[in-house]
Amino acid sequence: MTYDFTLRVAGESGEGVITIGETIARIAAREGVHLATFRTFPAEIKGGPCMIQIRLSDRKVAYHGEKVDCLVTLNQQALDENLADLREEGILLCEAECDVPMEPSSRTAYQLPFERLAVREIGSRISKNIVVLGALAHLLKIPKNRIEEFLAEKFARKGQAILEHNRKALETGMRVAEVKISAKNPFKFPKGAGQRRMLMTGNEAIALGATMAGMRYFFGYPITPASEIMEWLALHLPAVGGKVLQTEDEISAICGVAGASWAGGRAMTATSGPGVSLMSEALGLLSMAEIPAVIVDSQRGGPSTGMPTKTEQSDLLLAVYGSHGDAPRLVIAPTSVEDCLSLIGLTFDLAEKYQMPAIFLVDQALSARLETVDPNTVKRAPAAARLCAEGKDGGNFARYRLSDLAVSPAAIPGTEGCEHMVTGMEHDEFGNFACDDETHTAMTVKRFRKLAAIEADPLSQGLCSYFGDSNAEIGVVTWGSSAGPVEEAIKVAKERGISVRGIVPKILNPLPHKELATFFQSVKRIIVPELNFVGQLASLLRSTYRVSTINLTKIKGVPLEPSEIVSVILETAATLNVRRASRYGTAR
Repeated sequence: MTYDFTLRVAGESGEGVITIGETIARIAAREGVHLATFRTFPAEIKGGPCMIQIRLSDRKVAYHGEKVDCLVTLNQQALDENLADLREEGILLCEAECDVPMEPSSRTAYQLPFERLAVREIGSRISKNIVVLGALAHLLKIPKNRIEEFLAEKFARKGQAILEHNRKALETGMRVAEVKISAKNPFKFPKGAGQRRMLMTGNEAIALGATMAGMRYFFGYPITPASEIMEWLALHLPAVGGKVLQTEDEISAICGVAGASWAGGRAMTATSGPGVSLMSEALGLLSMAEIPAVIVDSQRGGPSTGMPTKTEQSDLLLAVYGSHGDAPRLVIAPTSVEDCLSLIGLTFDLAEKYQMPAIFLVDQALSARLETVDPNTVKRAPAAARLCAEGKDGGNFARYRLSDLAVSPAAIPGTEGCEHMVTGMEHDEFGNFACDDETHTAMTVKRFRKLAAIEADPLSQGLCSYFGDSNAEIGVVTWGSSAGPVEEAIKVAKERGISVRGIVPKILNPLPHKELATFFQSVKRIIVPELNFVGQLASLLRSTYRVSTINLTKIKGVPLEPSEIVSVILETAATLNVRRASRYGTAR
């Protein structure tokens, strides 16, 4: 029997809610359990509702779950806002002072005085989350030694007194739970494969993957939800000879990347939508000067400052088209933490090979998601390098030579005999300023030919995920972190007797035309779920392939839920049945 258990912990920012969830997640990963998480928190420095949800399974999971089996709430507001998502047969663990609705009676509720225990027995209100952790450990039958090992690692560096303080809080929670929680719990903590699994966030995976791909120069300016990438690299990149510079703004960051890359290094920055907007002019420079660069965009709710701590997929058109003039760039969109680890390396390879900027498009949900990762994913080396000229004995060096190739050899500064102009102005083959229509047309064609070459490149093949029945009449196309909910929805639709086929392109510029064209020819209806208001992927697909789409958009700051997608699938299936019946004169 498959084990599948979803836990949500909710409370006030500053109460240690995330610590509770992350502790459970890290212990589960050490036990060999598969998991995926989602967290949400307020934009305020302190205060405001936050929560973390963890889905544990004995098989690989692509989504953090919809309805929860166990809900832990640390205050009344958290209970009121999250109770609707608890399954009817679920378990509620909450603060004793909370007013708990009695319906439905099939739920089991346990109310414990977490805050009173922390203040009276531990002497510190901030220990409340560890008391909760102890009660939860008893409820789920998590081995005490596993939690103690984790606490020792987390708090030992802060001194023995702090460690003992937290051990006492843990034991207090477990002891009280032993008295208050006597019913048999059907959601016992799972036994995994016994082999520890790697556990990391999307941001950590991006930073690690970029380092493995040979990135040694990072320039960045802090911005939610991408800041953790720079923080991770600041700790670890110097160990492999790399450099991290926190710049005064995003414009300086992208210009630093341009300089380091022009000098021959693999360079990167990480930002969010507002930062990409500021970088748009430099993106045009990178395209014009044919300098490789990688820009990570962790999308958040917009526009302007928008909702900094909430997720959204509203930068797609900015990533593909965001520049004055025609400035081609590569756009890659991973669907999971494991994708973040592997595809960031591919992004560097393609950017270097085709001497152009590349945008790695994630979002807050994926950046902050904790997910188990196959350790073999880490074993990777760069698969492509920049085409560079060898030294010449004098003569003019045609840096931007027009030929049958998509790229022309670059020259690292100091290469003898390869001196040339590098400018944001339109130029001829030698880099000299030229603004005649013939040169501009020829150079624009040269730069855009790279996209066609990438589409045909073996490195970019296989960048689509497929779900469901290959013979289905209903097709679903999505991108990025919405892939998980779509995969779940297609499974649910199948259980209800409806065949659906799904495709998720992970390269969005250039689009994988062969795969998408074949997919569109095989289905009669196309549903496009995504986290933005106007349906940006749907718009891109309609303008490129002249297909009709059924848009499913959401801008609530949280991921799509499978049930939302299933509802549209059911409506679409009903429409198909009506049309089929009408054709034979039996319309209902």
